[in-house]
Amino acid sequence: MRAVRLAENTENAAAYLLADHLDAMLAVGEDLLKVHRVVFAEVPKPRPESVRDLVEVQRRCIDAMRTLEMSLTLRGLQARERADELRRTDDRVEGIAKLFLGGTAPLADAAGELGDWTETDFESGDEIAEYLRSRGLIRPDSAGLVSLDQLAVTTEFRVARRIELGPLLDLAAAFLDALELFYDLYDEEPLAGDAAAGVAEGHGASSPPAT
Repeated sequence: MRAVRLAENTENAAAYLLADHLDAMLAVGEDLLKVHRVVFAEVPKPRPESVRDLVEVQRRCIDAMRTLEMSLTLRGLQARERADELRRTDDRVEGIAKLFLGGTAPLADAAGELGDWTETDFESGDEIAEYLRSRGLIRPDSAGLVSLDQLAVTTEFRVARRIELGPLLDLAAAFLDALELFYDLYDEEPLAGDAAAGVAEGHGASSPPAT
């Protein structure tokens, strides 16, 4: 996650806030893609074999997915608000902003469900299978999870049941790249500690060897 430089005035506040939301979307999306590896890295080897242990691992994966999915959706909704605000004040971002707003419209449709996903996703008896079906991790006609490897999130994961993760992250990345062209968003200067270390190394390299 890149550190957004603090604006010295409020003129471009919307651009800075928008960039922060877009950057957060990319970071959360990356975490979602590797959630399977992270959860399984914490599972003692060999893999669990009892039904109870398998269900527990499944539950941990699903809980992590849902938390990240909600965070990604909320960030996407906030980015939409800032994008709409920015395009009204800066014609340079009109085209890319409209593309982002159009592509993320499914997230706006899901806004009303954010506080009610537990009920809508887990209304069936087999709640894990229902969630996995709705996110495209198992086939719609699948009775349930066959392999723990099916818990691996891919770019085809349907965020909020509506938009695939890959295209969503592509939209965020493209918008963020465009903002970088128009605004001085990121602080490229080295941290004070890094600069001091570089100076020290430079002095060390130029010093004559001890005799």
